[in-house]
Amino acid sequence: MDKIVYQCRASMNAPMSSDSWLLPREHGAWGIVLIPYLTAVGVAAHWTPAVVIGLGAVLAAFIARFPVELILNEGLYRRAGCPPRQRVKKFAGGYATVAGVLGIGLIAIWKLYLLLPIGLLALSVFGIHLWMGRRGEDRSWAAELLGAAGLTLSGLVGWVVATGSLTATGALVWLLNCLFFCAGVVYVKSRIRHRLAVHRPELRGTTRWMVAGHVLMLVAVAALSMARWIPPLVVAPFALAAARACWGAARNNRPFALRRLGWSEVALSVCFALFLTLGFRLAP
Repeated sequence: MDKIVYQCRASMNAPMSSDSWLLPREHGAWGIVLIPYLTAVGVAAHWTPAVVIGLGAVLAAFIARFPVELILNEGLYRRAGCPPRQRVKKFAGGYATVAGVLGIGLIAIWKLYLLLPIGLLALSVFGIHLWMGRRGEDRSWAAELLGAAGLTLSGLVGWVVATGSLTATGALVWLLNCLFFCAGVVYVKSRIRHRLAVHRPELRGTTRWMVAGHVLMLVAVAALSMARWIPPLVVAPFALAAARACWGAARNNRPFALRRLGWSEVALSVCFALFLTLGFRLAP
């Protein structure tokens, strides 16, 4: 999600410094990868050593993504301050090795073979996103939404390591995470594009799509609740997200702080995680 912020920073000529551990600088992405995993485990309510190892594998794979992108995306490498290539390769190899060893351990010890197709799907999404980045499209709507959806696949991993299988409930938990965080990307990107449109008029015109997308999302989630596929309590954070979108659209012409926008996303994400977990856990 901070790739959107990079665009805003670039427009203000603010350089980015490299991190000694080459950790992902997309602060919002940490939540997008962690919350689906934790909510899946929380709903499943099966706390085993495999859950801890799975979390380590997910985090290692997520962290490896940044140095791998630095190696294969020259534009991102320059924006990151051109860290020494040998160090980038060392960290990319180290993080990827940790993720691979932990993943193989989960499959070999706990027989979690479903992790293989999920891992292949995640690699495919990463490959497409990387290809778009090399073409200079890593900040496009398609790339941002694809990246968010790919990160939420951690929810499927969390469900599989917690239960050993993939059920309809596990798929629904992932789908709800995917919808919520993709809506968050739409909201943040729309607000920042409108702010940048003061100097770049071609970026105007996304506010109505932001509101329409949130309303459609709320209707879809409410329909799932009415069909008794998900608990009614789960609808609450989506209603809050839709209300936030309408509020943001009404205040689009007023200045806002990027930091405040980020913290509001954190607060809403925590609210979503609590309502989602409690909703499924308390459902009869």
